[in-house]
Amino acid sequence: MKPTTLQQAEEYVRRGRLKQAVRVLQRAVQAGDAPLEYYLRLAEVYRLQDNWRGAIEAMRAALQFNPDAAPVRERLVELLIESGHLTEAVSECQRWLQETPDHPIPLEHMLDAYWQSMDYEHALQVANQLVRLQPQSAHYRLRRARLLDNLGRHAQAVSDYEHLAFDVSAPLEIIVWAIIELERLDKVQMEMLLHLLTEDAVFRIKFLRDPIGAARERGFAFSRVGEQMLEYLPDALNELPRPPRRYADYN
Repeated sequence: MKPTTLQQAEEYVRRGRLKQAVRVLQRAVQAGDAPLEYYLRLAEVYRLQDNWRGAIEAMRAALQFNPDAAPVRERLVELLIESGHLTEAVSECQRWLQETPDHPIPLEHMLDAYWQSMDYEHALQVANQLVRLQPQSAHYRLRRARLLDNLGRHAQAVSDYEHLAFDVSAPLEIIVWAIIELERLDKVQMEMLLHLLTEDAVFRIKFLRDPIGAARERGFAFSRVGEQMLEYLPDALNELPRPPRRYADYN
């Protein structure tokens, strides 16, 4: 029995003869009546050759063949992101969302594209939309927390990390990650706060009266555990050096 075109291509791939596999699949696709799986396999063989433009064009042709196939659109966007064509990936996601607003798959990939291009502000907008659509998703909330952290919005990041740390329904690895990030943010801020206590006499006085209030007033955003630690600091302040005087001695 004569092997099918796809079987021939697979045999060529197995032998490492990628050019022959491409040639066989191209002939079938150019004939105009090839099944969708031929386009998908052609794109994958191009990818194996690191021929990203060929892979992308094959997926675009597959999308014309079946414009309503979500897996085809998703694979096209994945190829665009993987090959570094991030602007094209965003545009493709935007077209998808015009047809199916709030679809999570293009939103997720748009978030990936913005993140990889370090466009954190736009990535945060998408992350906010995903959290709004699926507020119980620990994965979306974690990604938003990391974005907020990258943008220096520590108070909001701490809020999301704490939500995850105390969410018993969240995957264990996400809970652990959130706890580690909270500890890191608390440690960084504690070092800054201790330095401020040795340098700023006014802040020191306020802190002795109201540790949490004084810290918040200065823009610190500790976790609940971190703020509990602040309550014990005034008793330990006597061991810290006094802030330097900011005025000349009277003679």
